[in-house]
Amino acid sequence: MTEDALAYFRGNVKNNLRYYKDDDTDWVKTVYPDNPLQEFKFKVNDFKLDMTREKPSDTDYYNVKILYDNLKNISDAQATDERLWVGLAHDYLFEYMQYRFSLKDDTFSEDRIKKNFFFTYGKKRSLIHHPIARLWWVGRLTYDKNAQNPYYAIEYLKKDFPAKVLTLFSSNFTNNPKIARVFLDSIRIIEKDGKTVTREQYHELIRYVNLLGGTTILDYLPKEYLQEKIINHYFKQNK
Repeated sequence: MTEDALAYFRGNVKNNLRYYKDDDTDWVKTVYPDNPLQEFKFKVNDFKLDMTREKPSDTDYYNVKILYDNLKNISDAQATDERLWVGLAHDYLFEYMQYRFSLKDDTFSEDRIKKNFFFTYGKKRSLIHHPIARLWWVGRLTYDKNAQNPYYAIEYLKKDFPAKVLTLFSSNFTNNPKIARVFLDSIRIIEKDGKTVTREQYHELIRYVNLLGGTTILDYLPKEYLQEKIINHYFKQNK
């Protein structure tokens, strides 16, 4: 989406509210006919996000893989640009946005559209809050190209995905993909042994790694060493 069009659509959500139930995106070019969307100079195969679950948030885990697999070659700079995600939300992935937020069925507010179609927080928080940008950035920060299953680290996020992701990626240490993967894989190992990491325990582990990062340069620690410290902390706190 162009910069001028972005400013228009963000500032006129109330006037355009009824169009967010439309069957297609023709309305976008009708209300703003001056080429609101630019061609993205990057070749991407056609793809569809998963829209098959009764509870739309249950698709997030699967859609990380679909979206990131198709867009993994864009740069971090491109992926921090609000115009990309707002453009996709109003065009190629408009149907997904309708499904994800039940826009066809529910009465929805101006505030709900603003918070989910646009960036309404600081840059970092917006990248995790925006439903499409979030899928890409979770993929970016957890994808391990050297692993047989490059998405092994997101298994714990499969349930209660939005809440877990927002909590985790609000932490400073998750700016580093290596640390993010080690953290999530440590939880996978804990649960593989028959344990269940509750929400409270999850938050405690995040606090622990944040504190550890305040006294140690985590990136210099061997993966196995950091993983052992996280797992040991879990068992120490939950004897």
